[in-house]
Amino acid sequence: MRPSNSLSSRGLSRALVTAFGISAALATAQVPDGHYLFGSFQGAAGANGLYFAHPRDPLAAWIEVQGLPAALAYDPAGRRGAACVAHRDSDGMVFAGERAPIGTSVDVHMLRLAANVGEIPQMSLLPDGRVVLAATDLQAGGPLAHFQTSQYNWEGIGILDPVSGGITPVTIPNLNQFPGVINCLAVSNDGSTIFVGNYISTVSGDVWAVPITGGTATQIATLPSGASAMAVDLDGSVLVGTLNGPPNLFRIEPQAPYTVTVLPTTTGPLNAIAIETVTGNYAVATANAGTPARSLLWMEANGTSHLLQSPNLATIAGIAINHNPSRYGAGVSGSSDYGWELAPNPGGLPLLGSAFSLTMRADPFEALATYFMVGLHALASVQALGLPILVDPSSVIQADFVLTAGGNVTRALPIPLDPNLQGLELNAQMLVLEFTTSAYAASPGVEFTIL
Repeated sequence: MRPSNSLSSRGLSRALVTAFGISAALATAQVPDGHYLFGSFQGAAGANGLYFAHPRDPLAAWIEVQGLPAALAYDPAGRRGAACVAHRDSDGMVFAGERAPIGTSVDVHMLRLAANVGEIPQMSLLPDGRVVLAATDLQAGGPLAHFQTSQYNWEGIGILDPVSGGITPVTIPNLNQFPGVINCLAVSNDGSTIFVGNYISTVSGDVWAVPITGGTATQIATLPSGASAMAVDLDGSVLVGTLNGPPNLFRIEPQAPYTVTVLPTTTGPLNAIAIETVTGNYAVATANAGTPARSLLWMEANGTSHLLQSPNLATIAGIAINHNPSRYGAGVSGSSDYGWELAPNPGGLPLLGSAFSLTMRADPFEALATYFMVGLHALASVQALGLPILVDPSSVIQADFVLTAGGNVTRALPIPLDPNLQGLELNAQMLVLEFTTSAYAASPGVEFTIL
């Protein structure tokens, strides 16, 4: 962004470097359930790389991803490393955007762009798994060299297909009205709108909304300092962090009149932010001038922050989260649809010593008899009574029947404060009998790892 250990039972694979570029290199770098993934690029101090951090335990050692490509490692010429990261929940794929020095390419997976100082300041996933990204400090002639800024060379926005490696430019006819340089972006929860933040100066920034298909950008906010990080919250509002201040964190309503609210923080300048969907809290990284500098924190929605790591790395510039718990497989509807409430989960994270629970939603409400089971192993799908069974019956460690007159069904799963349980992976599912229709139905599976 502008101005800028050993593993236990979590089964983390080392990233493998191949001739196929970053996408192949990171395909096996699975993020442990519930952990934060963060990246750093070369600054005045610290090391480059990709790392994992426990989302709550500040004493848990951060984990370095091994075997990364040289492009994400230390370079005597400087300006190397990961400028942004993303995690795709559907298949666990990790994406990393480079910060690259003069005379090299700036890469995301198979994508190669002509670069000067080159940076992918931020990227965001669409619901279909494609990646929206901005590229700045480019040389003329590349697929994203859409507009030449006064200070940061050429810049543009595009959509990356991670299967083909192809990129589709997002055409913005009034891109020449963007002041400063694109420094962050995020996509609306429905995938229809790109929100773009500009770094103008230490005392100025702004935010624009762009249709995902391209078109005229609409300015929705001005900021008292340069934008540096962005995410879309569960309610659709846009969170923007800045590199100067305070204030350093803002919430913008995405519809007119585009109300801007300051979220008070004590972190100082921010350089990355991600939404922890299971709790509605935020993962944030402080900038070089943050408090403390170049650190990873989790933040409550009211701005109260909790320090996780100050690892003395280079500039931390991107955060992604492997959400825990998460869905898998497909359920079967009756007169109602049945799914898990996970954004947020009323029972929170599966932390040691917590009153964890899972909640199944019936939409619309229906009088039900449910069979709830928790097991040690998932099944791809075995049919019984015409329903997919997504938990291995031979591994079930808890099962019970629940009757309800309608509404959500919550099952308490309190987790003992026993360190031996940390890293245990569990799977759950509910099978349903509807009283009014006598129809059988099933929820999707839900998987979680005790943290």
